[in-house]
Amino acid sequence: ISSVGGKLAFPFGALYHGTKFAVEGISEALAFELGEFGVKVKLVEPGAVATDFKGRSMDISNDEKLTEYQPLLGKVLHAMEGFFATASTPTQIAEVIYKAATDGSSRLRYVAGDDSRQLIEARKHLDDAALDQALKAQFTI
Repeated sequence: ISSVGGKLAFPFGALYHGTKFAVEGISEALAFELGEFGVKVKLVEPGAVATDFKGRSMDISNDEKLTEYQPLLGKVLHAMEGFFATASTPTQIAEVIYKAATDGSSRLRYVAGDDSRQLIEARKHLDDAALDQALKAQFTI
């Protein structure tokens, strides 16, 4: 399972995004290598999912000694609340995972969730400067 976070990065997500970018690259390489043996590699790329992910994984350490970060951190956390307000349900994501596992195709990527679809489309069609501008607007930074 990858994530929209394997296609573009948000502030304060360096470790998370780094791992998801790695999952994307490893999966692409394995799809080439293992395809020769009839093995199909699948990537499911969900966006926000209505689980405890936000509570556990989005618990960004708020070190009061790093005062320079506080305004940006507050904006990012506020924006993330909005992202998760329209999150996909676990059932919706499970349906995409099931489709990927059972459709018999050699298709590599399966986008899961409207938010993921919109962000991945933006990544495809916008240059880096335009995407950065759009994300900064989303995070009000």
